[in-house]
Amino acid sequence: MRIERMGRLWALPAVAAALAAAGCATNPATGGSMLSLVSEGQEIEMGREYRQEVAAQQGIYGDSALNAYVDSVGQALAAVSERPDLPWSFQVVDDPVVNAFALPGGPIYLARGILAHFNSEAEMASVLGHEIGHITARHIVEAMSRQQLAQLGLVAGMIAVPDLAPYAQELTGAMQVLFLKFGRDDEAQSDQLGYRYMTRAGYDPEAAVEMFEILERQQQASGRAIPEWTSSHPDPGNRIAAARERAASDTLEDGIVRREAYLRRIDGLVWGNDPREGYFLDQRFVHPELAFEFTLPEGWSTANTKQAVLSASPEKDAMIQLRAAPASLDEAARSFFGSDGVRSTGQARRQINGLPAIVGTFAAAAQRGTIEGIVAFVRHGDLTYQLLGYAPSSRIGRYASTMERTIGSFRPVTDRSLLEVEPQRIEVVRVPETMTARRFHERFPSTVELETVLQINGLYADDTIEEGTLLKRVVGTGGPRSG
Repeated sequence: MRIERMGRLWALPAVAAALAAAGCATNPATGGSMLSLVSEGQEIEMGREYRQEVAAQQGIYGDSALNAYVDSVGQALAAVSERPDLPWSFQVVDDPVVNAFALPGGPIYLARGILAHFNSEAEMASVLGHEIGHITARHIVEAMSRQQLAQLGLVAGMIAVPDLAPYAQELTGAMQVLFLKFGRDDEAQSDQLGYRYMTRAGYDPEAAVEMFEILERQQQASGRAIPEWTSSHPDPGNRIAAARERAASDTLEDGIVRREAYLRRIDGLVWGNDPREGYFLDQRFVHPELAFEFTLPEGWSTANTKQAVLSASPEKDAMIQLRAAPASLDEAARSFFGSDGVRSTGQARRQINGLPAIVGTFAAAAQRGTIEGIVAFVRHGDLTYQLLGYAPSSRIGRYASTMERTIGSFRPVTDRSLLEVEPQRIEVVRVPETMTARRFHERFPSTVELETVLQINGLYADDTIEEGTLLKRVVGTGGPRSG
C-alpha cells in the first residue's frame, strides 16, 4: 500500500470518522492507544517495497563489511525490543549528510555522513536504538494514518508525465515517508525507547549524551535543513539534558563502548561528496566514471542525485535534467515521444560533439497548463543519455536558446586530471604522544579545516589528547576544485 490520496472516500466525514474509530490500536512499545489504518502485514510489505526505492534513489554504501557491522549492532538492539520478530535490516546509505531514518516494518538506515561523527559503537547504538523506537512504537504508521485522514498530498501539482517530473519520484513511496514529521512527543518517546534498547543490550548510557553533544555542535556549524537528522528532530540541547538524567539514574556498570573497534571499522570511510559519481566545477558537471561533461546555465541551481543531474532556473519556472535512458538511441526516443500526453513538434538526427543523437521538440499536458521543451538522446559509450529542458508554454521562448546551448555542451571527457579523481576519506591515526587537539591538527593535517576535525572527534582545540588515543582526520582532495 502506498501513501497516496484516497479519492472521494476521505471527503465523507462519517466514513472518515468510522475508519478512525476502527483504526484505534494498542501501541506495542508503550501499551497506550494509537491511530493505525495500516496492519502489521501491510507495514512489513511497505518496508520491503520502499527498501528498493532507497537503494535506487540514495544508493547503499559499497562497503559490505561496514554494512554487516552496522547490521550486527542493529540486530542485537532489535532483538531486545518489543517487536523482535519484524524483518529488521540495517544498512548504510551512500549519503554525506548527517542523517538516519527508518521505514515501516523494519528497514533502518544510517547515512555514511553520520558514521563519520560517531566515536564509538555505543554512540552508533544510541541512534540505531532511536530509529528502532520509531518502528516499535509504530510512529511511521501513525503519521501515515493521520496523513491519510487529513487528505495531505505531497505530490499535488507535479507534472503528469513521469519523464517530465524530476522531483516526483523523490516525493513518492519511501522518499515520502522520509518527509513525514514526527511530533515532539514521538521524538521524546523514541529517545526513551532507544535508551531502553541500548542499555538492555549492555551499552554505556553516557554514549547517548555524547551523541547528542556531537549532533548539537554539527547543527550549530551547518545550519542546514532537511534531511539532516539534527534539524528534522527536536533541539539537541534539550535532549542532552534528558539523556543526562537517564544516564545518571542508570545502574548499569562497565557498559559497552567499543571506541577503538568502531574507529577501526570506519577507517577509510568516504567523506563528503564522492567525485567519482560526478562533480561540479562551477556550472560545469563532470562525470569521471562515465567520462562525459556538460555545462549548465549560469545562475541556475544545480543538484547531482543518484538518478539524474538537475538544474532549475532562478525563477524556478524552467528545468534542465540529464539522466541515463536504459535503451538504444531509437528506443529511448520512441519511448519518450510515445508517452501519453507528449506531442512531438519535430525530430531530427544529428551529432553533438561527434556523438550520435536524436534531438526533438515537444509539448506535453501538465496538471497546470501545457509545457514545451527540447529533448536530446545522445549515445556515449554503452549508454544513451537523455538531456531534457522544459518550461511552461508561456515561458519557453525565454529559455529555448539556453536549453539548446546546454544540450549542445554534452561531450566526452579525456583529460586524465578530470577523470582520475578520488574522494576525501576518514583516516584514523594513533596519537604518538600527549598533545592538544590543535597540535594534532598541525602534526597530522587534514584537507578540511580545524573546526571540522574537532567536530568529528568530539573535541575542542585546547583539549588534551593522551598518547595512544585514536583520532580521525580527513585526507584527500575530493577531486578537482573550481577557480
